[in-house]
Amino acid sequence: MSCLEKMSVQGIRSFGPEDKDKQVMSFFTPLTLILGPNGTGKTVSILLQTTIIECLKYMTTGIMPPGTKGGAFIHDPKVAHEREVKGQIKLQFRDVTKNKMVIQRLMLVTQKAKKVEMKTLDGLITRIGQDGEKRSISSKCAEMDREMITSLGVAKPVLENVIFCHQEDSNWPLSEGKALKDKFDAIFASTRYVKALDTIRKLKQTQDQELKMFKQDITYLRQHKDKASQLEADLNEVQAKLAASKESVEKVDVKLQPVESFGINFPNNSVLKGSTEELKRTLAEFEDKVEERQETIEQFQRKQAELQREIERLSQEKSKLLMEVGKLEKEAEHHEENIRKRDSRLRKVATKYDFEGFSRGEITDEKYKSFLEHVRSKLEAMVEEGKSIKAEFEVKEKEIQQKIDDVRDKKTKLEQAEKMKKDMMADNTSKIRDINRKLSEVDASAGRLEQISRELKRAEHSLTTTEGAVNVESLKKDIMSLNKEKTTLDSRISELSSEMNCLHLQSSAQAHLDMLKKDKASKEENVRRLKNKQEDTVTYLIGHMPARNMRGELEEYIGNQSNSVKRLSQELQSAKSELSTKEAEKKMVSETLKKKEDDLKELEEKIFGVCGSQNFDEGLSTLQEKMSQAQDQRGSLLGAEHFFKKYVEDLEKQDPCCPLCHREFDTNQEVRELVSELRNKLRMVPNKLLKAEKDLDEYKVKYDSMMQLKPLKENIVTLDEREIPELKGRLKKINETIQKLRDDIQDKDEDLQTKEQDADMAKQILPDIVMMDRYQGEVNELEKKIAGEAAKLIGGDSNRTLQDVINEKEDMQMKLDTVNKQLDHKRQKIHDHSEEVQRLKGKINGLREEKLKIDSDLQQRNKLEDDKANLLSENEIHEREIKDAREQLKPLQTHIDKLRGEKDDIIRKKEEKVEGVKVEVDLFRNEVTKVKNVNQDMKSYNQSGKADVLETNKTRLTEIEQRAESKVEKQKEYAENLDKLRSDLAKNKERERELMDNLRLRKQEEDIKKLGRQIEELEEQLGGIDVKNLDRERKKLMMEQEELKKEKQYAEGRQRGLLEQITGIKRELQSDMYREAAQKYKEKIIMLKTTELASSDLEKYYKALDKAIMNYHNVKMDEINKIVRELWRNTYRGNDIDTIEIRSEDDDAGLTKTRRTYNYRVVMIKGDTALDMRGRCSAGQKVLASLIIRMALAETFCLNCGILALDEPTTNLDRENIESLAYALVDIIKSRSNQKNFQLIVITHDEDFVELLGRSDYVEEFFKVRKDTNGNSRLVRARVEDLHSR
Repeated sequence: MSCLEKMSVQGIRSFGPEDKDKQVMSFFTPLTLILGPNGTGKTVSILLQTTIIECLKYMTTGIMPPGTKGGAFIHDPKVAHEREVKGQIKLQFRDVTKNKMVIQRLMLVTQKAKKVEMKTLDGLITRIGQDGEKRSISSKCAEMDREMITSLGVAKPVLENVIFCHQEDSNWPLSEGKALKDKFDAIFASTRYVKALDTIRKLKQTQDQELKMFKQDITYLRQHKDKASQLEADLNEVQAKLAASKESVEKVDVKLQPVESFGINFPNNSVLKGSTEELKRTLAEFEDKVEERQETIEQFQRKQAELQREIERLSQEKSKLLMEVGKLEKEAEHHEENIRKRDSRLRKVATKYDFEGFSRGEITDEKYKSFLEHVRSKLEAMVEEGKSIKAEFEVKEKEIQQKIDDVRDKKTKLEQAEKMKKDMMADNTSKIRDINRKLSEVDASAGRLEQISRELKRAEHSLTTTEGAVNVESLKKDIMSLNKEKTTLDSRISELSSEMNCLHLQSSAQAHLDMLKKDKASKEENVRRLKNKQEDTVTYLIGHMPARNMRGELEEYIGNQSNSVKRLSQELQSAKSELSTKEAEKKMVSETLKKKEDDLKELEEKIFGVCGSQNFDEGLSTLQEKMSQAQDQRGSLLGAEHFFKKYVEDLEKQDPCCPLCHREFDTNQEVRELVSELRNKLRMVPNKLLKAEKDLDEYKVKYDSMMQLKPLKENIVTLDEREIPELKGRLKKINETIQKLRDDIQDKDEDLQTKEQDADMAKQILPDIVMMDRYQGEVNELEKKIAGEAAKLIGGDSNRTLQDVINEKEDMQMKLDTVNKQLDHKRQKIHDHSEEVQRLKGKINGLREEKLKIDSDLQQRNKLEDDKANLLSENEIHEREIKDAREQLKPLQTHIDKLRGEKDDIIRKKEEKVEGVKVEVDLFRNEVTKVKNVNQDMKSYNQSGKADVLETNKTRLTEIEQRAESKVEKQKEYAENLDKLRSDLAKNKERERELMDNLRLRKQEEDIKKLGRQIEELEEQLGGIDVKNLDRERKKLMMEQEELKKEKQYAEGRQRGLLEQITGIKRELQSDMYREAAQKYKEKIIMLKTTELASSDLEKYYKALDKAIMNYHNVKMDEINKIVRELWRNTYRGNDIDTIEIRSEDDDAGLTKTRRTYNYRVVMIKGDTALDMRGRCSAGQKVLASLIIRMALAETFCLNCGILALDEPTTNLDRENIESLAYALVDIIKSRSNQKNFQLIVITHDEDFVELLGRSDYVEEFFKVRKDTNGNSRLVRARVEDLHSR
């Protein structure tokens, strides 16, 4: 643990600035006492600004004392008769590791023409290790304040406000709320932990926003994933169909191949007329028609694709409109429901309160305004009724209060008289004590009168002898003569010094001239070397090597480059500033967007949290009925209690009868039974009344909560449909602007780097150029000096040598020293003689004053004895009068209590009546508010124009549906045309094959004619074959070929449709919406789960840290209050305050709202009552409470530092509490005596307090602060036993 050892002070406040004025004080263990009257360095103003404690506080924290701006902390230069004054403080102490440390701080003040300027010089920290090695570090290399805090092992707020608290701030525990809170927060060091909580809370809120966005994204991504899966399944199905279709085409081709090959040998195509050339020409024209038909098909396909896109766009627009129309229709239905609800509630209120004209017919705006007029009139009537009831009871209350005030005035007068008599008795007792003391002093001083006379005669004789012993006038003449001789010698010595300088100059001129020439050659070589070194660089930068003024041109180049860099920097900074502005705007918009989304979520959660799955209006109606029932039950119970008491009183009278039917009772037993039954019911009334009031309060709280949810619906619609989309659009524009600015900044940054590199290169060589310029200047200067030295060698003459002049000067100096010694001796002789004369005169005056005082006291003895007898007689009379006043006070208090009871009854009845009227008014207002809220919803709906928007959207939806239907019809028409064109194309291809077949036929016919003859020859050789049978077989094969071709064309058409379908599905799967939808969904799910875990961990961390802070705070407050209670009870001797406490009230707002804060106040406790001490305690109580709280804080927070300094702890305390404080401090020292480094530093001007502390065995010496003859403060060590002997 750390402790203080020594401190030296010089040039601070009234401590002198010279080395001889340095004062050193040691700090003892466990108690250091500093005693001194005001104005001797311990304080320098009426505000008692303690210099010693100011020095300690400045050394440990670096904080200047209050009111010391402008150098007031340093010794005044005007007082020191100096232009500059240095202040120095050194502190030696042991750090928490028991190593010795010395810290030094220096300050300098300078007296200017109109003001004083102060500056802080470099400080020094020296550490002395166990081996005695010293390691020092200056304030340039280390932060001294932080080093001191680490070395002492205690926080800066504790040093500032607890350990070394300035006297002006010593009463801070009773300061106003905000200042007190700041002090305690700093001492508890809670700010950094609260900031950590705030950071965690903000992170939690940010992650909650991200979670909300993730959940929304996942909803859409899940839909996209499901849609993509469906599309992939559809794609697989279509591809399977396509594969099956291709397989069927292949099978048809296999079947068709032998038939076609056979068909070639037996063609059944139609035979075309015309020549072969005409067939070829027809075939070429037909190919052109096929190409044209193919282009037409492609055009129809493009138009069909455009129609498909238009249909999809119309479908999307239709979906959006359907959503909007659905919302608007729902709002329209809600509006109709509000109209029915408004009319129903309005008629219900009108019927309940007898408003005419509302039971039938439609509720128009005129009727609604009329209803509001009825409401206003009804409210005014109800309020007037409540005011009249309240005024009636207030009159009765004032009458009773007037009686109480009259009796209380009488009682107060008697109490004041009693107090005045007691004060007079106390004053008389004090006077009697003073008279006894004076009589004792007179008796003691009577024997000293003769001794004083003898001492006075001896002092007068000594004064006469001393005045005649020295001839002062002769000494003054001798001093004047010696001064003249001294002046002559000084003049001669000055002449000899000038002659010596001239002779010395002649002898050294030649040597100096040689040295200058050598120096010039060296400088010229340096110029040449530097010029060769930097010639290439200068040529690169400037473009040439200047022959003259190289430094000027280079500096001009650097200036131009610097201007360019500055300009580019400004442009870059401007762009960055604009970027920052845009980014800040982006952040603001993002935060606003997040806040709006949070608000939307919070509003939705509020509505769901309060209403749940129940109908809001039904719940509200049920709650109103319950409130009405609870109010009726409460009113019944209030009336029943009164009637039951009245019935019991009537039945206890003689010959009672039934209080309701007035029937007489047959026996007394029936009366007793009825009374017993009524009393049983009367005992049950308070419990029932308490339960009814509790139920009513719960219903009111729930009713208020539900009523607050009424306007939330419109807010949700506004946020979801207008504000959030607008913010998203604005955020997109800002992002585009930010990207553009970043590109611009990158370009400017590259230009700036180029300019800076050239400027840096020029600055790097500038020192060499400056050095070269300086060398050249020095060469020029050396040339001038060489010329001057050469001129000195030309003149000069003397008849004496240098040694002759030196010998004569030494002789003159010896004579001057002798004269100075004689002057000092004679001046000291006059000074000593004057001091002795003044001392003897002062002693004579003191003895004469003491003699006169004793004579006067002896003459006053008889008068003092008479005054004492008169005062004793007055006290006896006052005591009898006090006894009489107490007898008169007893019946007055009883009367006051009785009147107070009557007043309380009237107040209770008034409150019951007024509360009944208030409940009825509140009920009426709530019912009217319901009507107004519903009407406001209707008005908002009408003003929003949503009905018109609904009609517009419906019309637009119809138009879109019609357009979509026309597009679909047109698409069908295109499809039919395409099918027709494809069919024609297929037929054209078949026609093309027919033409080719005809060409081949023509060729084959020629071949047939050539072979005809051969066939005939062969037929003759075959002997005859069935040709008809072959023809039938050919026709059958041709029919089979036709069927297979039709089947193949159908399959190929279906394939084309399937291919188009596959292409559309693949195109849709490759869109941004469905591409990698499953992977995106998986990644977003992972982000959601990890963010949820992180958010949960943050909440746990927040709660754990918050709980730890709260537990730490509670434990520390319990420790502090325990010590405060113990010290107060051991110190305070009054009976008006039992103890004091520090109360802290925490504002626990939870994780998602604001951070936890504590509000502090000091209270004084008497019995079970706790009152704020601020503004209610005396000056002495305030000082004592602040002192005790500081001691408790030091005990609690200074675990590694046992130091505590008390500055003027007895201020405003009476003698009894001063003694108690001294005993309490001794007890603390005794309990901490085993702690080696415990140090209590007490600074006071109360000698009695120092004497009380000195009676313990823990202190032997103390420091006294006094002023010397020059007005500078001095520290003198004295022994405590010297105080005991006084």
